[in-house]
Amino acid sequence: MNNSLIVRNKNAIKELLVAGVKFEKIQIVVDLKQDLLTQEIVVAAKKAMVPVEMCTYDKMPKRREGGSREVIVGYLAPITEWKLDDLIADLYRKNQVPFFVLANRVEFENNIGIIARTAFASGVNGFIFQRETDEVINNETIQYSVGSIARIPLVKLSIFEALKILKRNNIKTLSLQMTGVPYYQEDLSGAVALVLGGEAKGISNEVLNKCDGAISIPMKSGIDSLNVGISAGIVMYEKVRQEMVK
Repeated sequence: MNNSLIVRNKNAIKELLVAGVKFEKIQIVVDLKQDLLTQEIVVAAKKAMVPVEMCTYDKMPKRREGGSREVIVGYLAPITEWKLDDLIADLYRKNQVPFFVLANRVEFENNIGIIARTAFASGVNGFIFQRETDEVINNETIQYSVGSIARIPLVKLSIFEALKILKRNNIKTLSLQMTGVPYYQEDLSGAVALVLGGEAKGISNEVLNKCDGAISIPMKSGIDSLNVGISAGIVMYEKVRQEMVK
C-alpha cells in the first residue's frame, strides 16, 4: 500500500481519527485561524497520540486542483490488507454477518470512492478487488469516499479465487447485471457478496457463471445502464431494508 495517503477533507480527518484509523501525522499551516472543526481535529489527534505538525504555507501539499495549497491535511499510516479466509473468520468470531462488495473491472477512482462511501454506510464489512496496475485505495479514492474506504477491510485477490472461497463459506454471490431478476425479488438477507462490474466492460461471462445468481435494476426503455456507484447503492440499501423488516 502507498505509505503517504493524504486525507484533505476536514470532516474525513475527524471521522477517521475518532474511528481509530491510524495516521502518521496531521499537518496544519502556521497561524491558521482554527475553526471549531479544526480544533476538534487537534483534540482528537492528541487523544490518539497522532503528531500535529505546524508548517509554513509553502511546505503544505498543493490542492488537487489549482495552484494554491492546503491548510490542513492528514497522512494515513499504511493500511494492511486482509486475507479473505482470515477476514471471514474474524467476522464470525465477532458475531458479524459477512456483507461484501467484490469489484470486477470497476473503473475510475470516483466510482470506487462512491461505492466505498455507500458501502461503509450500509454495513459492508469487506471490499474485495483485483486491480493489478494500482491499488484500490489511493489519494483519489480517499477523496471521493470522504475517507470511508480506509474504514472497510480490504482484500486483494483474484476474482475466481474469491468466489471459490466465498462459496466454500456459504456466502451467496450475486452479480449485478441487466439480465438478472429484479433486485427486490431476491433475498439479500444473511451472508452475501455483491459482484459489481465496470460500466464499459461489465462482468465477464466466466465470472457470471461462477456466481450463485444475478440481480438487476429495472429501468425504463431507452436507458442502457446506471452509474455503477448508484446501482451499487440501490442494491446495498435494499439489503438494509430487507433486514430491517424481518
